Order: sequence, then C-alpha cells, then structure tokens
Amino acid sequence: MNYQRKIIIAFSLLFGLLIVGTIGYSLIEKWDILDAVWMTVITLTTTGFDIRDMSDAGRIFTLFLLVGGFGIFAYSVTVATAFLVEGQLQSFFKQRKMIRTVDKLSNHYIICGIGDTGVHVLEEMEKADANFVCIEMDEERVEHIAETHDFLYVHGDATDDDILIRAGVERAKGLVACLSRDQDNLFAVISAKKLNPSLRVVSKAVENNSPEKMITAGADEVVLPDHIGGIRLASGILEPHLIDFFAKMQVSRQTTRFAESIIQPDSKLDGITIEEAEIKDETGLVVIAIRSKDGTYIYNPSGDLRIEAGDALFVISDPRQLQLLHKLTEDTRWE
Repeated sequence: MNYQRKIIIAFSLLFGLLIVGTIGYSLIEKWDILDAVWMTVITLTTTGFDIRDMSDAGRIFTLFLLVGGFGIFAYSVTVATAFLVEGQLQSFFKQRKMIRTVDKLSNHYIICGIGDTGVHVLEEMEKADANFVCIEMDEERVEHIAETHDFLYVHGDATDDDILIRAGVERAKGLVACLSRDQDNLFAVISAKKLNPSLRVVSKAVENNSPEKMITAGADEVVLPDHIGGIRLASGILEPHLIDFFAKMQVSRQTTRFAESIIQPDSKLDGITIEEAEIKDETGLVVIAIRSKDGTYIYNPSGDLRIEAGDALFVISDPRQLQLLHKLTEDTRWE
C-alpha cells in the first residue's frame, strides 16, 4: 500500500468518525448539529470539557469516541511520520517533477513493462541516448531498477488508456510492449494504436501462435524472445566469431553501430545510382544493404543500382558518419 492511499484512508477515517460523533450526539443528547459537531471535535482533539450535564448514554458514547479517535490519531501520526522520515515526501516531489518532464516529451519511446525482457530494452535505450518512458505496474520492481538506472516512468497498467496517455503515447514515436503475458501485450498494442495510429509498435510474444494476432491488432513487428534466444545459442556454437562481432558492436554502440537512413523526396540521392551518390567519398561509409519501398532487401548492392525516395540505406557507422549520411538523405527523423 503506498503512502498516498494511506493518507486518504487516514483522512477518511477521521472524517467518518466526525460524522459518527455528530449523528450520535444528535440522537442521544438531542443536540442541534452545531453543538453535536462542536462536542465531537473537542472530544476527538481531547481538548477537555465538562460532561456533568451529559446523559449516561452520552458518556458511554463519548468513551468509545475517545478510544476510536485516539486509535485513528495514532495511525495518522504514523502515516505522517513515514511520509516525512522514510523519504516519501522527497519521493512525492520527485514523482511530481517526473510527471512534468514526461508531459513535455515528444517523439519519444514508451516501454510497457520492465520485467526480465523490458529491462534489457531500457538498457539499450540508455545506450542509444534515446528519450523514453517506462510503464510498470510493480512499484517495487521500479524502485529496484531505479537504484542502478536513471529513467522516467509511470506507475500503472500499460493496457489502460489513461496510463498510456500519461506516458505521452499521443506524442510518442514508438512503443515496445514487453509485458509478461501475450494477452496484456495484445491489449497494449490495441490501445496504443487506437490513441496514436502512426505510432510504431514492437511487441514481445511468448506463444508461437501470438505474432499473427498481434500483427492483426496493429503491431509493426513481433519478437519471440525464446526463438531469438535459440538462434543466438546455435550461432554461438556454429559461428562464434560472428556472434562476438555483434556482441562487441552492441557494447560500443555509442561509437559504432548498425544504422539506417531513409532517402527523402527532396534529397539529391533520389533517382541516382549508388556510384553517382558518392556516399563513401562523402561519409566514409559503405552501404551494406538497401530496403526498397516495397520491403525488399538488397544485400551488398552494386554501384549501378538506382536508389530513390523511400529506400532505406543500411550502414555500420559512428555518430559523426551517420549525421553526414542523414544530411545526404535529408532524413530528419532523429533530430
């Protein structure tokens, strides 16, 4: 139970006791509302009063009211102490600051669930220096991860439209659904696409029959972690040096990484061949693959291959080289 709920309960109990005391004195002593409220307040605050004119029933009722008031007062003091002493006040202001920061974000990414899979997505986002917000239901899990990572988060259910809106889904660039159950990921995909149809959504799937359903629901890509893990394990045996190559690149992705740049309609690369584009002379990069507008991949493209707007150029680059390539293609998605 979090401190906000405890505070609400404490105030609710105090208010409820005030109502009970007012009604009790009104019925037992036949007092008007003002006198009944007054008597209840000075009883609960133990201010002190003369009860010689009170009936025996009223005195007994007052005893119970005093005992109840003392118990609730002690509970309220405990909650307030925890709120201040245990650092929850600081946590409260930190959360308010985080909410304001999230409200200002745009073109960011949302990670739904930071469990065993989601925490790795979080770490990759950090390596890429991307703006992102996490949504997690388990508050203890968030606090545990926050001990070693500095990130923005929203506490709540990622399948809830209101929580997605609080995470800025309507302004976001992409969303990763990596909740533990396929049903939850499916709902997150549907909700996110409903709120932002242009959002790119990548979802985790556990069951082999889930990807097709998630694609139908609006996911742009679905990943089966067990399947990917199996391929990685087999490659580790069959092609160990290749796996080591990819692993080293992942570690140093701040300096060198796989990247893409999409040719824009106004780019000078639109409609010319790779050789004419002089990409290597301009950037020092070699185009290792091209994804055409129809989704076809061409690996190790020849120099006489004609490229056009909508084609994606894949390279291995450092940040400076990638920036030069983006200038050639006029791809402004990462600005």
